[in-house]
Amino acid sequence: MPPGAELSIQVHYIEGKATQADPDVQQRLSDLMAGLGHLPGFLGADLLSSPAQPELVLLESRWTGDVPALDIPVGCKSWAFTVTESWTPPTQA
Repeated sequence: MPPGAELSIQVHYIEGKATQADPDVQQRLSDLMAGLGHLPGFLGADLLSSPAQPELVLLESRWTGDVPALDIPVGCKSWAFTVTESWTPPTQA
């Protein structure tokens, strides 16, 4: 990348909700996350849950450039966002 050029980062979310008909959405998203590492541009991922919404599961992944085509599990929704601004706290001495 040329000096001064900015790296384009995208954050991708896949949302799944566990239901009586589909209680295994967390495992399916975990399995999907485990297979992302070989894809170009992959920076990392987290599987998120909340005690306030125990049925909701989010797979958040970070990518350089565009997110590749992913196999979104049936019943899940997905969104990609371009990072437009970031902030990191200064290191503590």
